[in-house]
Amino acid sequence: MRKGVINALIVLLGMTSLSSCIKDFLKGPIGTAPNIDTVFSSSQKAEAAIAQAYSESLCSGITVSGWDNNRTYGLRGGTLDELSGEANDTKFNWEDGWIIQHSGMTSNDGSGLPLSDDGFNFNYTAIRLDYLIAENINKVPDMNTVQKQQVEGEMLALIAYRYLSMFKRYGGVPIVTKSLSVQDTLKIPRATLQQTLNFIVSLCDSAADMLPNSYPPQWGGRITKGAAMAMKAEALMFAARPLFNEPTPPLSLGANNDLICLGNYDPTRWQTAADAAKAVIDWAQENGCYIINTGHPLDDYGNAVATPSNPEVLLAYRNESDNASGSSYYDPHGQSGGANSMSFYQLQQYYKADGSDQTWPTDGNWHPYAEYAQKIQEMGARYKESAMGAGIDAWNNPNDTYWSSEVLSNSSNWDGRGGTEACGRRVKFWYHAGTRYWFEFPLFRLAEFYLECAEAYNELGNPALVLQYLNVIHERAGLPPVTETDQTKLRKVIQREWAVEFYMENKRLYDVKAWKLPDIGNGIIGGPKESLIYQYQNGQYGMVPSDYISYQVGLVYTGFWAPNQYFTPFPATEVAKGYLVQNPGY
Repeated sequence: MRKGVINALIVLLGMTSLSSCIKDFLKGPIGTAPNIDTVFSSSQKAEAAIAQAYSESLCSGITVSGWDNNRTYGLRGGTLDELSGEANDTKFNWEDGWIIQHSGMTSNDGSGLPLSDDGFNFNYTAIRLDYLIAENINKVPDMNTVQKQQVEGEMLALIAYRYLSMFKRYGGVPIVTKSLSVQDTLKIPRATLQQTLNFIVSLCDSAADMLPNSYPPQWGGRITKGAAMAMKAEALMFAARPLFNEPTPPLSLGANNDLICLGNYDPTRWQTAADAAKAVIDWAQENGCYIINTGHPLDDYGNAVATPSNPEVLLAYRNESDNASGSSYYDPHGQSGGANSMSFYQLQQYYKADGSDQTWPTDGNWHPYAEYAQKIQEMGARYKESAMGAGIDAWNNPNDTYWSSEVLSNSSNWDGRGGTEACGRRVKFWYHAGTRYWFEFPLFRLAEFYLECAEAYNELGNPALVLQYLNVIHERAGLPPVTETDQTKLRKVIQREWAVEFYMENKRLYDVKAWKLPDIGNGIIGGPKESLIYQYQNGQYGMVPSDYISYQVGLVYTGFWAPNQYFTPFPATEVAKGYLVQNPGY
């Protein structure tokens, strides 16, 4: 069974006769009876509401349009990989990606909106819609009991996904257990970190019991039992990592430390995380999901991360708009796509095709472009699927003029701010894409759970199991097997594997914080941000190899980091209402 995202659902949502009704249902007054009666009067209308729920619930942290003025989804301009150290900042200093990289997140940008990686209030807008559907699906006259239970399970999983997203960002958050009415108390205080984790796990377990293992082809992309299990496994992995699994948080909240810390180090959390991740793998093996490995690394990785409805993706978000501008922050043909290019730090995470490390010149001198061209061609399959070299056509779209360096350079200066961001133009989600401008953003890929097993078993001191799971992913990339058994060295290898395998998939920002990496303020998120810089024949930027003269590694800017950045700030306007305890340092 192929697992894509919202195929027939998106079609339903686009029907003009239903879309305005669903918008009213989402945004209307709490408990508006006419809207509920209308939406649940038929399965067709209910499916449109379900499609809306998927769209609003799974978009967390994804820049779904070129400019999100109200920060509904997170950033008003830019993508999360700019904040994580994977990519250097955006071209323009009025975009959130640039501002946060230079001055950090804040609870109020001066206009009343928080400047952060999340649209906090919209989490609860989406959760309310999910609850309304779960609570009213039984009213639909032309759905049977099994279908209604399945929908309820889907909604519980969507709620769990939103809470998982907040858990990683904020720690403990207010827990809502139903669609609220005007008679309910709306100012709900934060739950503890442990209570929030327990709530996520409970939602996932309940959802998994209601959900099928697969769907008919026309409903491909809906949440399966395995996707709910994946959410649970990721939550438990974050609970085991150092940021939460410690006696005290990085900044004190005094009597409220339990909002951002579990209060002790408990090694059994690693075992619980390993068990949950292995359960996802076991489920996948029984239900037609698998790691794609045909012995052709670039094609295999390209299919895994970019081909819609492939067997490795357990759940994805489809970024679909009526024109290419809707995906401009991810599509290198868009206006902003060229500015968001790979950082030198990220480039150094990749292996050469033979499994060794590439050597880049850090002497401050200019080196001939021919040297660069040779070195970049030596890089491994995952780099070549994820990025496009300077003056070199996209490896993941061979012999396609639309993906030639000349065409892309004409559509958007790929070097960003005068060549300072050019360790690789983002092309990851566009394997053999042709002129397709929409893509499916992978939320859970099976590879994640192999690496979770490897990480957890390493902390449990079982190197044999570490290598068993780690090498499934490492060798799929065409690399020789890892043989290291020292726990400290293996930890670095595993963290590097996460960085390479999940570049641009919105994992890295929360991974590096959860690991509390020692260099998080010295080159990863904060500190010196370097890139490859070029000299050009035309003095501006390159299109084809003959336009380039030389290259060097150079400093682009200095990124911001402070310990309060481990956690996302709550909006100052909500804190002022007196029901929320703000995260420390804001």
